[in-house]
Amino acid sequence: MSNINVIGLGYVGLPTAVMFASKGHNVHGVDSNSVVVTDIQSGNPGNNEPYLNELLGKVLQNGQLTVSTSVSAANIFVIAVPTPIETNRTPNLEPVIEACRAIAGHITKDDLVIVESTVAPGTIRNEIAATLEESGLKAGRDFSLAYCPERVLPGNVFKEIVENDRIIGGIDKKSTLRAADLYRSFVTGDLHKTDASTAEVVKLAENTYRDVNIALANSLANLSESVGVNIWTVLEMANRHPRVNLHTPGAGVGGHCIPVDPWFLVHADPESSALIKASRDVNDGQPRIIASMASRVLGPVKNGRIAILGAAYKPNVTDARESPTTELVSRLNDDDLSVAVSDPYVTSFVPKIVSLETALRDADIAILVVGHSEYSHLEPSSFAKLMRGRVIIDTTTTLNRELWEKTGFTFLRYGDGQSNR
Repeated sequence: MSNINVIGLGYVGLPTAVMFASKGHNVHGVDSNSVVVTDIQSGNPGNNEPYLNELLGKVLQNGQLTVSTSVSAANIFVIAVPTPIETNRTPNLEPVIEACRAIAGHITKDDLVIVESTVAPGTIRNEIAATLEESGLKAGRDFSLAYCPERVLPGNVFKEIVENDRIIGGIDKKSTLRAADLYRSFVTGDLHKTDASTAEVVKLAENTYRDVNIALANSLANLSESVGVNIWTVLEMANRHPRVNLHTPGAGVGGHCIPVDPWFLVHADPESSALIKASRDVNDGQPRIIASMASRVLGPVKNGRIAILGAAYKPNVTDARESPTTELVSRLNDDDLSVAVSDPYVTSFVPKIVSLETALRDADIAILVVGHSEYSHLEPSSFAKLMRGRVIIDTTTTLNRELWEKTGFTFLRYGDGQSNR
């Protein structure tokens, strides 16, 4: 079995380290955040991913996994650090480069380096290879280098990390084959072997596909509002066509991948990615549209109060990265409206998450942003007792219009073509 260092112990790195360790590899996890390391060592990483604590406890107990803030000697290094986007929408490769520099001091001949972090086309062969070669060794000659992007969904990581197909792209054939052999130790899905640059584009294309299709859905929803057509009826009927699969519109696009990955392609070739950038602009503009809807319905009310239900980037998760709610709050504040945010899953957010009761108290409008399963059971009568106003805006299809209207609420569903009437 191999000695593996996994650098970066976030939502991808830690499950990856756990899976390698569970298959008998000797794994050392590395994270620059000492708090993260301490939490993992205690067996409680503060992540509600199903099965994580159970599997983590086993590999820690049997000694197959150790964690610290420092890279150690190994013959395989897996980089799974984040690659964020700057405010100017350019990729920040510094976390990956720093990880490569940390590895460079430990690489020896015939080692294997694998990058799972999202990167722009050409990054593996250029910036990453060059940084690793500061070791004095040559990539593809003295050590192997491959790109194997993650393909997991938070909340279902330990099923998808095993069963999903994987893309394996090396800088040469040997690198590809060595990486494929390693992942075969726990992946039951197919391993698709290619070169590093192709693998980089594949990863970005997957999430860009979803982003562009969501942008189409949002554009159709906005058009439906302006012409008085119900987008939800349009989607239901159009998707009955055997070759049509329109996505779902909403208040925006969040998460760690979909609103981020397309910018890597835009950065690589702005001219060829005009459609991709336009789609990003559409999806980033959705919170402004929802905020405008709320302000229009509210009218010239002094000290207006808005309750927002949902801060997570999607239903039933604790993750609020790139949540559209952040921009929605900002837009509403720009309109001099007071905003309170509630979410049954998210605990860390700006503004501070409050209870549903606190958010609703004296609110003029409640905006449902995330279709958490708990929200499908909301009772209009309890809202009526707490709210000052009687307006509900549902940006999802979670609430029952008839039920809320019977209780005296003005019910607006984004995209149903009725808010302008």
